[in-house]
Amino acid sequence: MAKLKKLNNEQTAYFCEQLWLIVNTGMPLDDGLDILAEDVDDDNIKALCDHIADELTCGKTLFNAMATSGVFPQYAVSMVEIGCVTGRIDDVLKSLSEYYENRSEIQRTVRYAVFHPCMLLLMMTIVMVVLVVKVIPMFSDIFAQFDAGIGDAVSQTVSTAYFIGQTMLVILAVLIVVICVITLIRPVRMAFSAFFAAFPLTRRVSRDLAQAKLADAMSMMICSGIAPEEALEHTLTVIEDKYLRRQLEDCLERVKGGEYFSDAICNSGILPKVYARSLRIAYTSGSFDEVWKKISRRSSETAQNTLSGLVSFVEPAIIIVLALMIGSILMTIMLPLMNIMTSIG
Repeated sequence: MAKLKKLNNEQTAYFCEQLWLIVNTGMPLDDGLDILAEDVDDDNIKALCDHIADELTCGKTLFNAMATSGVFPQYAVSMVEIGCVTGRIDDVLKSLSEYYENRSEIQRTVRYAVFHPCMLLLMMTIVMVVLVVKVIPMFSDIFAQFDAGIGDAVSQTVSTAYFIGQTMLVILAVLIVVICVITLIRPVRMAFSAFFAAFPLTRRVSRDLAQAKLADAMSMMICSGIAPEEALEHTLTVIEDKYLRRQLEDCLERVKGGEYFSDAICNSGILPKVYARSLRIAYTSGSFDEVWKKISRRSSETAQNTLSGLVSFVEPAIIIVLALMIGSILMTIMLPLMNIMTSIG
């Protein structure tokens, strides 16, 4: 069998949804996976269905079959194991599908937020290449046609413009290389994420994204029947933001120390106070899972709005920088030319 490829968030959401539908129909999982393998077009999903069906036929549990495939996030495997042990596998699979669908939506928003500035940066680089390779030499040839006195007077200006253009082009090329390295090399990407979380201009975006991930994970586990205290422990495995992890650990210690769960959420500050107050009411009214769903949805919306706000700031800033860079080079060349034309006139 060909090596299976790791599933992304969208594919994980789809597969968990299909498993949930099979479980809900009461059909044996291996039979349902065989049917799914016949209908699906994705070769990787088809091979995955065959692998899990074979593992189930050999007597392995669902979470063991998922683990041996090596393509699922560890968090999904752990949650399926909990669902198998507690007998709420249908709730877990449905919640996992919603969780990874939310993760996929936020990932698309992040990709969009990064893509546009990168395209503007690439366009800026292309424009600078044209200026350095074509435009500045063209003006140099024009100035060379004047008499020696005028040519000597403006040659320094052309050299200055050429130097500025080359310097800016090198800076842009370095930025593009850095972006490629961050994108392709995981350790570098993780280090950049830590910088992104600490940098004042992007700290809020990182914080909102981490809180959305926290709310999604908690909502998924609470709706799957997992006790709030246990849900906190499992959530620690998916939160990467160091600041939020410290708050989450503080919240867990408060709960273990006997503090009410809703009060621990409020006092540790892992969520905005308005959400913490809603949880306090829900904790006593029996609507705990519904409130977590609303918090998850609103946190995701907040994260996406914050990202959109950052993009709406970054894109005009890049355009302004591009205009200033090109304008400074052209003005450096055009002003002497205008003076020459005036003196000739």
